[in-house]
Amino acid sequence: ADRLEKDSEYVKMSNNAYGEDPSPYVITRALANFERSLISGHSKYDEVIKGNTRFSDQEEIGYNLFKSERLACTSCHSGFNFTDYSFQNNGLYDVYNDDGRYRLTGKEDDKAMFKTPSLRNVALTAPYMHDGSLGDLESVVEHYMSGGSKHQHKSEHLKGFQLSGLEKEALIAFLKTLTDFQFINNENFRNE
Repeated sequence: ADRLEKDSEYVKMSNNAYGEDPSPYVITRALANFERSLISGHSKYDEVIKGNTRFSDQEEIGYNLFKSERLACTSCHSGFNFTDYSFQNNGLYDVYNDDGRYRLTGKEDDKAMFKTPSLRNVALTAPYMHDGSLGDLESVVEHYMSGGSKHQHKSEHLKGFQLSGLEKEALIAFLKTLTDFQFINNENFRNE
């Protein structure tokens, strides 16, 4: 806020939009409004669901794996946005440096619990996990394959599973179909 207050253009825009100079309140509201404008519903996945195109063979295998009871991905990543909006512990660590939802609620059962993120545009949102500790989708899939740590609040859905190299590639290929076309060709959103 201090830095933005030194820029007359930001001060003017802040006052026009929020009736006050830049502040933590204004910044958080502006970010939230920006995020709400990132509507994602025009991906290859969406086009497949509408019947306008088909998955490649590899993407189809990945989609079926994603939906399977064997992997249980849809236990948490379901619905239009591929999230159930719940708070879960995905077994990333035995001991967490971040208390997660506990910081808000003060409830012991919320320690190291984090909101299940949407998988929409997941190919563009690296690094992954609440702390950015996993740099690519392959690392994420390998984490879930391992079944995670033995943290006391780890989700009951995380049991680990085996995938062949081709199955892992297929799952990742499917996840990439969740990327909205508007972001694929936009230099500001590409993650290479």
